[in-house]
Amino acid sequence: MSSPNPFRRLLEGGRPFLGVHAFLADTRVCELLGGVGFDYVWIDMEHMGTGFRELESHLIAARAAGVASCVRVSWTDVPHIKRALEAGPDAVVFPMINSAEEALSAISACVYPPEGARGFGPFRAIRYGLDDVGEYIRSGHKQTVRILQVESPKSIEAIPDIARTPYMDAFLIGPMDLSGSVGELGHPMEGRTKGLIQLAVDRAHAAGKSVGTSIAAYGQEEIRFWFDNGIDFLSVGSDSGFIVDGARTALARLKEVFGQGYSS
Repeated sequence: MSSPNPFRRLLEGGRPFLGVHAFLADTRVCELLGGVGFDYVWIDMEHMGTGFRELESHLIAARAAGVASCVRVSWTDVPHIKRALEAGPDAVVFPMINSAEEALSAISACVYPPEGARGFGPFRAIRYGLDDVGEYIRSGHKQTVRILQVESPKSIEAIPDIARTPYMDAFLIGPMDLSGSVGELGHPMEGRTKGLIQLAVDRAHAAGKSVGTSIAAYGQEEIRFWFDNGIDFLSVGSDSGFIVDGARTALARLKEVFGQGYSS
């Protein structure tokens, strides 16, 4: 039987899948991006100003667009994780996981006792009470995909141990912070970082886990780099980035037509 969780179905589908980032608070953006044809929309709560009210609205918009949702929480802060999970995302990403101990702490916050330590209080996650609460306690809450982000040589070294954490589903490489951790910030496709990325992919696959990444760029060179490195899922670009790129393109075309007579 296939999973009711669309992100888990993608993860188990045996093919690469592709996402996009929703950074702006307006949830119509999430619905719009979901309608373009991406497999999932990434909603960021680590670096963006997205609050829990916006998160829930984003998730509703993703569901309306028929696209899977993925939320990156701020860190392994239990109250933050709890509120994000109660909103019912299809997948949750935990940043800066450096050891099996940190992995266990993150995953424990997602799973009810006795296997974990998640507090009880689902809301949208059980469709506001329309779903069977007992079934959610028994198995439904375990359908959420739990992704652990590796962003340093230490975390990549620990991948085999982290992969043994019960209920962890996949790894995600953080290329920018990984490059920063070895003194190459902003150059993830070069030098030592390039080798560490390939090592992370190889170790994750050897442990039987899928591995993805998230990048702001969406040029062919960057996409090809990750494809050639054997990545299983990839999210690119952002709503704000697309607006900037589109606006710059439009302005350049206007200036080209209006020529020297135009001044700004």
